[in-house]
Amino acid sequence: MYSARDWQVREMRIVFINPSLRPDAKRRQLPVGLAYIMTAVKRAGFEFDLIDMDINDLSMQDLEDMLGKTMYDVYAFGCIVTGFRLVRQIAEIIKTVNPVSTVIAGNSVATSVPEILLQNTKVDIAVMGEGDVTIVELLKAIENGKNIEEVQGIAFNRNGKIVYTLKRSVIPKLDDIGFPDWELFDLDKYYEYSTANVNVFSRDNVISFPLNSARGCPYRCTFCYHVFKGEKYRKYSAGKIVEEINRLHNKYNCDFISFWDELTFPSIKSVELLVDELNGLDFQFSWDAPVRGDLLKMEHVGLIRELKNVGCDNLAFSLESASPEILIAMNKKLRVSQFVEQAKALWEGGVTPLTSIVFGYPQETPETIKRTLDVCEECNIYPSVGFLLPLPGTPIYEWAKDKGHINDEIEYLSRIGDRQDFHINLTSMSDDEFVDLVTNGLQELARKLGLQLESVYKTGTYKAPEKR
Repeated sequence: MYSARDWQVREMRIVFINPSLRPDAKRRQLPVGLAYIMTAVKRAGFEFDLIDMDINDLSMQDLEDMLGKTMYDVYAFGCIVTGFRLVRQIAEIIKTVNPVSTVIAGNSVATSVPEILLQNTKVDIAVMGEGDVTIVELLKAIENGKNIEEVQGIAFNRNGKIVYTLKRSVIPKLDDIGFPDWELFDLDKYYEYSTANVNVFSRDNVISFPLNSARGCPYRCTFCYHVFKGEKYRKYSAGKIVEEINRLHNKYNCDFISFWDELTFPSIKSVELLVDELNGLDFQFSWDAPVRGDLLKMEHVGLIRELKNVGCDNLAFSLESASPEILIAMNKKLRVSQFVEQAKALWEGGVTPLTSIVFGYPQETPETIKRTLDVCEECNIYPSVGFLLPLPGTPIYEWAKDKGHINDEIEYLSRIGDRQDFHINLTSMSDDEFVDLVTNGLQELARKLGLQLESVYKTGTYKAPEKR
């Protein structure tokens, strides 16, 4: 599996695969994490192919047919942990067509459950955490027939025993790694989804790109998992961010930036710094970003107007629940009054507020469901809605295991998917009562806000309610 074989006399053949996690979705987002990984590999001098299952609507059978035509030495792909079943299928296909190949997996499926991944799939190596440096060192080690145990930040299966190498430190200064090379992808196909990929309320059609301006999050919500969890929050400098905005505009005619972060603005100061930099641009564009629900107050309406003037179309921030008890259980460190004030301040300043909520914590009741939806109505926001989906590596996942809600981890990981779909019930309500309460409440909220939605859960892109 790790032998150099004849690679020293011929070029090692590498293929990256972009799985399709939501094949029926109306959006097709450029894969930011994979883009960083492939860009790092390209800069290191490796050549490779890409099979983009998502943008090309490829089935597993299509993948098997394609892989059967070309033999590669290394197959690499990543996926969030809710796509565990897809990872298992893809690895199985790879080993069927090429049993002696090396299969590498990354993202949260590798970081949160490396042992389960390596013992229950045909994946050979898990790249854990930040992969930009790890993937390059790993490919060099494989190519040169060196001991991969010297590569930090990976796990692999050696004769039935999982071997973990030393933990890799995160990249301290993001400015040093730059931004992805988007020409590695078929941009003409992604352009077809440019407008659908974003919630844009200031214009009808856009050319949108994601821009990762920060990695990690300084907060520790009990339901949230990402590969940077527990690591220091890091952010590109405002100057570097604007440099990339210039590049995307000049090279691709990009006129809408979606900041692809867990948290774009950790403080008011960070907002002011970016506003100052954006004021220096000689072109107009629009953008959105995720923020905390307690970042902006009524005293910041002037700053919000400045944000609007430099293109801010909307800001998304999570309420999650209007129940103080549930917010404490989530470790959200947010008061409902702060959320309400920020929503009203944004409306006042001319920036559309968006939010997300999660139903299904053990403390959830018919009353807490109603209260959460009432707050959304008060703020004139139709939320992105999800049912609680306990993820490995989170306190709520351990709670669910301890209480017997998750007895077979492989079975659970193999059946879960989108958070908008109901998968598990940790409340004291019956499944039917719980789902009906949420569904009926959302239908009523949509009616009150004057929205006509194909689905109250999978809303995709929709028109925002008018300011009231």
